[in-house]
Amino acid sequence: MPSRAWCVVMLCMMVCVAGCTSRPPALTPADLPPSTMADLAPDLPVPVPEAEPLPRPSPPRDDPSAGGPETVVLGRSVEGRPLVLHRFSRWGGGTLVIGGIHGNEPTSAEVAERLVALLAQNTDGWDDAPVAVLPRANPDGLARGTRVNARGVDLNRNFASANWLPRRPGHPRFGGPQPESEPETGAILRAIAMTAPARIVSIHSITDGRECNNFDGPAEYLARAMGDANGYPVVASLGACHGSLGNWAGVDREVPIITLELPRGEPGSEAWARNRSALMLVIRPEAAAARLAGETVETTGRTSSHKADESPIKEVKGGR
Repeated sequence: MPSRAWCVVMLCMMVCVAGCTSRPPALTPADLPPSTMADLAPDLPVPVPEAEPLPRPSPPRDDPSAGGPETVVLGRSVEGRPLVLHRFSRWGGGTLVIGGIHGNEPTSAEVAERLVALLAQNTDGWDDAPVAVLPRANPDGLARGTRVNARGVDLNRNFASANWLPRRPGHPRFGGPQPESEPETGAILRAIAMTAPARIVSIHSITDGRECNNFDGPAEYLARAMGDANGYPVVASLGACHGSLGNWAGVDREVPIITLELPRGEPGSEAWARNRSALMLVIRPEAAAARLAGETVETTGRTSSHKADESPIKEVKGGR
């Protein structure tokens, strides 16, 4: 009969073998932090912070609380930065202005922030022209200086337009694993749902002297009025731009939308000085119509007479 010591040795060996051959349960995507998941497989859906609840619907026009400014946190970016909308009337319609959708175009965010500051100086003057501004649509990209967001997605290729195009992660125009996959895109869509804009301006910047007033949908008259104010050419196409906001809103839904392309590298103060009146013309479209007719117009407290530019519409490649 084996000795007691030999039995103990055999039992220990069996325990060790069992421990080596057993496997821990496999990890699921929910077990991995977002940074680890992005490193292992950039095309996997990554958990993102939930958006904050939407505020109440727009009140009726006879509600005295409807006027005045309101700041709304639409949600948070991949890295948790707030996505802030500034509303200067809680009525629907009017104009929605978006800046900073590409993080390597910081002038677009600066011009949008300067617009917020200007509008805030006259908080009671927007009841007849509702306006809302989302100045930093891609705060993570702006902090990193990258076109894409923190997960490598080009937000202006992430909208569920009819021409959305799947691409591999790492592509410079990667539109995400599926349309509307990014929290920043969701915030823009919430802003649109909340404000029901009659027109949209998306501010960008572009290289090589290609600054322009690009339009999608029925917005040519706005682009021409802006061109008369800022001197930029009117452009009907910047290329296919699969999954862009311009395609989603202007082409698919016929919402007038201007993609204002600023000169890349121009100081924000200069870009603002050149585009202040142009933006106000969009906010007050009756002034844009008057400008096209060569009539006297008033937008920001100054009165002048102009005849809009009637030069041919151009086509520019490689924008947005």
